[in-house]
Amino acid sequence: MTPLPSNLLWVFENISPADQEKIITGWSQPRSIVSFRVNNLRSSRTEVIEELKKSALPYTVWAHWEDALYMEKEHEYALRGLEIYKTGKIYVQSLSSMIPVLCLDAQSGQKILDMTAAPGSKTTQIASMLGWKCSITALEKFGIRLEKLVHTIKLQGAEDCVEVIKIDATEIVSHYSKDEKGNKGAKMFDRILLDAPCSSDGRINLEDEKTYKWYSWEKSQSKSTIQYEMLEQARKMLTDNGRIVYSTCSISRRENEEVIQKFLKTHPEFHILPSPIAPDYTIEDNMNRWYPSPMMEGFFVGILEKG
Repeated sequence: MTPLPSNLLWVFENISPADQEKIITGWSQPRSIVSFRVNNLRSSRTEVIEELKKSALPYTVWAHWEDALYMEKEHEYALRGLEIYKTGKIYVQSLSSMIPVLCLDAQSGQKILDMTAAPGSKTTQIASMLGWKCSITALEKFGIRLEKLVHTIKLQGAEDCVEVIKIDATEIVSHYSKDEKGNKGAKMFDRILLDAPCSSDGRINLEDEKTYKWYSWEKSQSKSTIQYEMLEQARKMLTDNGRIVYSTCSISRRENEEVIQKFLKTHPEFHILPSPIAPDYTIEDNMNRWYPSPMMEGFFVGILEKG
């Protein structure tokens, strides 16, 4: 196996040698594409493709979602120079970042909670897919990130269906008034997206020390504690038969499978659903890990359904 900085060995706890090799290979390969999606609130897939053709920019439609496209990284500067980018008709977003929303199965008329919403990529993806026919609550704790979230929502034209709240996601239950039974924030949302804060080890580039020199077992473990706390908050806010999508840009079991397994032991009323974007990737007990590759960063998704 390729020699690694000693602090990164903690990522591989309880991961098979074969999968460790996949991770190391992914960390050794920089992303070679730029991906983006159509914003149906301001444009259409037809209009976007016509503009790309006029600009002679080569593109590929992602096999898993027709509103997602990508092109070679060398064309990113030209892409960002187009009017369709500047006016919010498209949004540059990694393919892995799009997956959690596709797993959410959000429907028109539902109340949706995005627990860690900044910079707004997934919040506005939901709005684009539903065309304002939903009510989205987007949370963000930090001021600068909150400003970025609000900016993205405005640029994407999603103001009419998104409410932004400045709050720590671990405090969301206490933010809402008690229901008739005295339960705070009980059963308010049909769909909850928890793209949890994580160690971001799925984004490591072995050629760039800045992407991994901070990593440690202690930091990863502290993230897993916060992740579980947020998942508990989500549970209390979810309607019966609702769905929580838990995701991270981490590939360690500590921040992913182990968090969900602990949650399921305590809350047997939940079960895991298979991902609609599972083909071609490693699957374990319906929990899905995408290893880093030239196409996307490392990512994890678990779909939890109540009832």
